[in-house]
Amino acid sequence: MDFLVAENAFFRIEHCYSCAVPGYLIVSANIAVVCVHELAPSYQAQLGPSLAAACDLIQDVIKPVKVYCAQFGEEGRELHFHVFPRTADITNEFLKAYPEQKALIHGPVLLDWARARYQASKEKVWPLVSSVIHEMRKRSAMRAY
Repeated sequence: MDFLVAENAFFRIEHCYSCAVPGYLIVSANIAVVCVHELAPSYQAQLGPSLAAACDLIQDVIKPVKVYCAQFGEEGRELHFHVFPRTADITNEFLKAYPEQKALIHGPVLLDWARARYQASKEKVWPLVSSVIHEMRKRSAMRAY
């Protein structure tokens, strides 16, 4: 089980292995830092393009309603970014659970809900996402990342 989607000299894009949402990516630095301001300027220069590459892959392969990009660092302290596809199915399921959010969905609430709702082991996530990872790898190889 290899969840790596793409990498460059500075960042790795991996599929989340603890949440069974196809296209949920984690972007992390290839060095151990806690905050963005700890990154060397060369890393900082590649952060935007790396996050954009993850968002592009999600758009191309998953075609979600919206893509969330967040950095929290509460659970895992090393710097990483969650790049999450909010699909129509996830949106509908979330609004059934939280109908009061219909007027304005709060992305952090949805992301937290989805991470709990779709939490699973690597062994259960892999069969659901392996074809997405393969497609994302193929598309990543075709563009300059």
